[in-house]
Amino acid sequence: MKKEEYDVVVIGSGAAGGGVARKCNSAGLRVAVVERDGWGGVCPLRGCEPKKIFADTAHAVTRVRSMQKQGIVGDTRIDWDTLWNYKHTSTEPISDAVRDSLEKAGIAVIAGDARFDDNGDVEVPGYGVLQARNVVIGVGASPKIPDIPGNDLLLTSDDFLNLKTMPDSLIFIGGGFISFEFASVAAAVGAKATILNRSDRVLRGFDPDLAGRLVKAMESHGVSVLLNHSIDEVEKSKSGVSIVTSGENGKESFSASMAVVAVGRTPNIESLQLDKVGVEKSSEGIKVNGRLQSTNPRIYAAGDCVEPGLALTPVAALQADTIAANIIDDAGEESDLRGTGSTVFTDPPLMAVGLLEEEARERGESFTVYSGDAAKWSEHKRIGMDYAEYKVLVEKQTGTILGAHYLGQHAEEVANIFGLAIRYGLTRKELLAHPWAYPSFGYALRYMLS
Repeated sequence: MKKEEYDVVVIGSGAAGGGVARKCNSAGLRVAVVERDGWGGVCPLRGCEPKKIFADTAHAVTRVRSMQKQGIVGDTRIDWDTLWNYKHTSTEPISDAVRDSLEKAGIAVIAGDARFDDNGDVEVPGYGVLQARNVVIGVGASPKIPDIPGNDLLLTSDDFLNLKTMPDSLIFIGGGFISFEFASVAAAVGAKATILNRSDRVLRGFDPDLAGRLVKAMESHGVSVLLNHSIDEVEKSKSGVSIVTSGENGKESFSASMAVVAVGRTPNIESLQLDKVGVEKSSEGIKVNGRLQSTNPRIYAAGDCVEPGLALTPVAALQADTIAANIIDDAGEESDLRGTGSTVFTDPPLMAVGLLEEEARERGESFTVYSGDAAKWSEHKRIGMDYAEYKVLVEKQTGTILGAHYLGQHAEEVANIFGLAIRYGLTRKELLAHPWAYPSFGYALRYMLS
């Protein structure tokens, strides 16, 4: 078996792995990237990018329907076949483009399933052995499948994104952002969508009051959100599938054409043979320190496959910068995720950045809560958005922002503004003093902080 020597071997070509590879290559290091699946990773191929194509289309149709009283006439609907083809033609070229881009930059690109051997090198069956001073693992994660009878009847998020025909009805198992986003899309297309969640709280990591308000908004769009339903088994039925649950009302059964499971993701690390190089792991991923080093200091890890971590593309990209600096310059940098926002791309969208109210209280912070109904703002009234709310936590002594939570139009951009404020210590007074464009959702920060 042939052997090749590199300064850095990267396993995975997503935001984490690809980012490290490019920076190390630009610094003059000899780099190889090994990819077993599509080049570019989950986000552009079967994650945030194709999902956002669906979500933006659904949002546009919902806005048209909600603005009929303003003079928009005629029926508007989504032709799923056309939308799916647009999504496919947008994402299909990405893998080859990423691979070609890496190769043109002078990075060795190797297709295969990498694993560590007894010597601590990276073995790619069918290709050879790669020796390197440093190895970076950025292999991402895959949809988690619950261990219940009939789980082979369940679709995953990957399957949903590849549905060439939208079924009449869908059940989404799990109360996280994937279920909410896909149910919002399905309902906008015209399908009957139901979300089944095992507890009484959905969208953990987001403010529970605003999440509850989003549930009301989803229900107004025809989505059923059912809480306290533990999934026991999946069965075939005349309509397609039946989901058998247990809960407050005992055993119940819910039927639909298809069921999509979205109960979390599992890191793609089992085939790496990490034990051969002394890398510790858990069910959540590879254990890393602040510098993104594993328990073997020459091996780094980043992105959706690490613990602790946040499964977000900007986090993976930021971690890639940290790892590259530590490999190139031995900088001793630690990953700084302050101000990282999360957004659920529903209608309306929901965002969270910084501390939740419950987290701030647990930490003993002294703070003021600015909260209210944002549906009465003209920004929401003129687009017919009836459900909108906000909550901002401001530290009493310094006036800095501890956390910001918002349900409403352009939530992702509001998250970016508050994230910037949290990361760089901007105060409530400084945000209020800024001359925001008007009318805009940037200007609406004044309402949220008054």
